[in-house]
Amino acid sequence: MVTEMKSDIPVKEIMTREVCTIRKKDTVHTLAKRMVEYGVGSAVVIENGKPIGIVTEKDLISKIVARNKVPSKVTIEEVMTHPIITINPHTSLRDAAMIMIKRGIRRLPIVDNSGNLVGIITDSDILGVSLDLGEFAALITENAVGYASIESEEESYSPGICERCGKYTDRLITVNGMKLCEDCAESEG
Repeated sequence: MVTEMKSDIPVKEIMTREVCTIRKKDTVHTLAKRMVEYGVGSAVVIENGKPIGIVTEKDLISKIVARNKVPSKVTIEEVMTHPIITINPHTSLRDAAMIMIKRGIRRLPIVDNSGNLVGIITDSDILGVSLDLGEFAALITENAVGYASIESEEESYSPGICERCGKYTDRLITVNGMKLCEDCAESEG
């Protein structure tokens, strides 16, 4: 007999309501200060209360630091990822997790019926609150056929939990017999 799993609760039950936001005309320097203030790794770009993009730590590293750009001279519009994928507050945790896995993303802004930003949920929120490892493994297994087919010429990547830091990632890399996230794999090599 199948019982209702915790992941069937709506995301509104665990979403973060106080979202770090930024405007597209603000600078990356302003964004970095705001992300530190909120203690987060991303900010949702809003216009008239509606999300139009997102900027993550990865964006800052690849689009600012790696290119040696001056953060106070670059606008958010230049580095944000758009269009943005959003969900509504009544989306189940399971469906949110599936969207993240299929799209290879770690954050989902949550919007109301008018399209206004009301919260955000991350992969860590989902793992920490509702998904026991058995159910999470089932999600990965259900998706493995389509997802594991994403390969580079040298390696195959798969989603899972890093054996060193314990963080969920959509790209585990095998290094010295351990399945590691990209950050831990780099420090190992």
